[in-house]
Amino acid sequence: MSERAQRPVTGRVLLARLAEQVIALEDGVSATAGHDRRWVTADLDREIDGVVVAETGRGHVDIDLHLVADWPPEPLQQLAAQLRRRLRRSASMAGLGDRVGEIAVAIHDVREPDHTSAVR
Repeated sequence: MSERAQRPVTGRVLLARLAEQVIALEDGVSATAGHDRRWVTADLDREIDGVVVAETGRGHVDIDLHLVADWPPEPLQQLAAQLRRRLRRSASMAGLGDRVGEIAVAIHDVREPDHTSAVR
């Protein structure tokens, strides 16, 4: 086992995992790491795409979600608010609600439907 895999998982990484789950469960969006993989969080021996978490000086964790929306997207402000609510609720249920700071949601692109995936 690598030294990295033996390290304890921090609250910051646990929040990144929750954000990853919230994104995965949301219809119409997916995480993006960006073309240069700048929007990732290290999680032991893997990376969480589309989630950037940072400890603040006040013991909170700010969370940035980097997403691609499916066309046609629902109203983006509504989508962002829903993701924030779901992430805060998930964090509270996991006992990490008091650690959550600001949650930013960035939609970097809109993806047209893949018509070839319907033909199998």
